[in-house]
Amino acid sequence: MLMLSPATPAPVRVLLADDQPKVRSALRLLIEQEMAFDVVDEAGAADELVRGILNSAPHIVLLDWELPGLPDAHKLDAVRLIAPHVQVIALSGQPEARVAALADGADAFVSKSDPPDSVLRALYFVHDKV
Repeated sequence: MLMLSPATPAPVRVLLADDQPKVRSALRLLIEQEMAFDVVDEAGAADELVRGILNSAPHIVLLDWELPGLPDAHKLDAVRLIAPHVQVIALSGQPEARVAALADGADAFVSKSDPPDSVLRALYFVHDKV
């Protein structure tokens, strides 16, 4: 039986929210290679995102900025209402969404066209805030 020492920090809990199962699967594979992170839930729409936050208490949400069910304005209001301290990394296939996502309160932004290590860099960047 493997025993963790008291100095070993628990992994940072990550929720993946994207309407494309293949994107979620690729993100899970990428993130699960990092011992510092644990994918605790997935969501394919805004209602699943809210349930996932309530049920799995993530530290970080990787959020598809175009997730079905999110309002056009103030997309992070529901997330911040139920989990004010959760860190949000916005993901989008539209790089120009960066400005709106950061202005709306996202802690980081990654374009889906960026290399995969950009997601890891963003996770470690917001990890310091957890």
